[in-house]
Amino acid sequence: MPDYALMNQLLYEGQAPKIKEMVEKVLADGAPVEEILGEGLIAGMRVVGEDFKRSILYVPEVLLAARAMKAGMAILKPLLTAGGASQRAGTLVIGTVKGDLHDIGKNLVCMMAEGAGFEVHDLGVDTPVERFVAAAREHRADIVGMSALLTTTMGYMKTVVDGIKQAGLSHIRMAVGGAPVSQKFADEIGADGYGADAASAVALFERLCRRPSAPTAAPPQPAASARYQVLYWKDIPAQVRVEAGGEEIKLELDPKLQQHIDSVAMQQGLFGTDAYLEHWHWGDPQERPGAAGDVAASLKRELEEQFDAFIRTREAGSR
Repeated sequence: MPDYALMNQLLYEGQAPKIKEMVEKVLADGAPVEEILGEGLIAGMRVVGEDFKRSILYVPEVLLAARAMKAGMAILKPLLTAGGASQRAGTLVIGTVKGDLHDIGKNLVCMMAEGAGFEVHDLGVDTPVERFVAAAREHRADIVGMSALLTTTMGYMKTVVDGIKQAGLSHIRMAVGGAPVSQKFADEIGADGYGADAASAVALFERLCRRPSAPTAAPPQPAASARYQVLYWKDIPAQVRVEAGGEEIKLELDPKLQQHIDSVAMQQGLFGTDAYLEHWHWGDPQERPGAAGDVAASLKRELEEQFDAFIRTREAGSR
């Protein structure tokens, strides 16, 4: 019997070369392809998703685990296709909506959805309604997922929801996500659900495939104050997380902060090492008056302004 517990652990640790080696070995020993996929890879990625949702793991660690998952899938996928294997959670068509070029969050959702057993068709960024409709029809999608990072593009999600229905594909479930999006917005445009982060999105996809007709959750109630934390690499902020009234919002800060983190890590010889991952941590929980969305937006703005001021001061000092 293959040691799937070990395979789960290696995937959790993001050990892509060891995952590839172990998948090849258990295949050579005669283990069924679907068994390796289900008990070795999907089971391990499910733990990653749960720990990410509980903030035990952070984005860099999830990315490492997802890459390890892909290393194993690269070996299994041709065999699954050739053998007509049927272990599949569902078919997902996903893209960033027209006018929006952001894809970091969407890409993470794609990797975690594949890790959960979904067949994923990623349409990329700046995706018009016509491409969503064509892909949903071509791939016989169970779910169409949409992402937006801008308030100016999130309204296009309703165009896609309406377009899918007008194309006679109303049986397909519609899911939305992204920094400015909320469950309230999902309800308003007629979507079937909202994912606050990658782990929540995958959990939503699983619920939608199990219960195609299930109604979306009720909109969160406003709260007098919000509880928040900031995700740091050393002392450099990268993300904010806010909870209030049953609603959780996570916002990635401006990509230039991540670029600065990578630059500092490279200068210190930490990039791509275990030490790099060890420097990611959540700040202490704090509270601030206001609804979750308002607090998240104000925190994001303040942290980005502080970073800009730091860069200006450093540049002035170097002259």
